[in-house]
Amino acid sequence: MSYEGEVLMMCPSDIDFSNTWAVVVSGASWNPCGHMIFCCGSGGADRWYFHVAGQGVREWYGVRAFPKFMRGDSNFKKYLSDNGKHEIRRMDCKISNPAGTYQKLMAYMSNTWYWKVLPHNCATFTRDLIEAGGSIAVKLNCPDQEFEGKVEKTVNDALEAIGRSGRYMQY
Repeated sequence: MSYEGEVLMMCPSDIDFSNTWAVVVSGASWNPCGHMIFCCGSGGADRWYFHVAGQGVREWYGVRAFPKFMRGDSNFKKYLSDNGKHEIRRMDCKISNPAGTYQKLMAYMSNTWYWKVLPHNCATFTRDLIEAGGSIAVKLNCPDQEFEGKVEKTVNDALEAIGRSGRYMQY
């Protein structure tokens, strides 16, 4: 089974929120929106990655599962490799209230997450953590903002192809 991270069993006290990002990675083959992960820490082994993901039937393939964490860049790279994903971008987030983010993070990590496609997904998980820390977060629920451009291009190409072939109706 591919590596998705680990379930948090105890509240760590060494999380550094002075460097914080929303990390967008490619999605599964059926998910053109990509996946968003909350990341914080100074780097290397001191960096933390938190996201909503599930493994196998026991966790309903992520529909209802405990959020996961990955400690250190090496575990994040393992996650990317095992899942055939790549990093698209990191969006810097300034956390002015670390205690707010910590409190929200511990509440989320201690409960199962019920994935509801766009209204309640990886982007809302990350956004809520960032907003709890007093920062403005991504408002879209589709992490890969380039997806919008891809959809627009596909629609425009299709409309152009239909127009060229004469297979459209004029009113």
